[in-house]
Amino acid sequence: MARRRRAIELAMSDEEIGSLTALSRSRTEPARRVERARMLLAYRDNPSFFAVGRSLG
Repeated sequence: MARRRRAIELAMSDEEIGSLTALSRSRTEPARRVERARMLLAYRDNPSFFAVGRSLG
């Protein structure tokens, strides 16, 4: 039986959250940077890899 993994909390300042939000909405940044920003923001809202995968598709 698999053990549940403990969620790791990400500590981010308001400035970092703002820059990640701007990056996640960018149309000129490379797609991989935009996707990573979206992943970090989604993980911050719900610290579960499964939930992040579901929300981002």
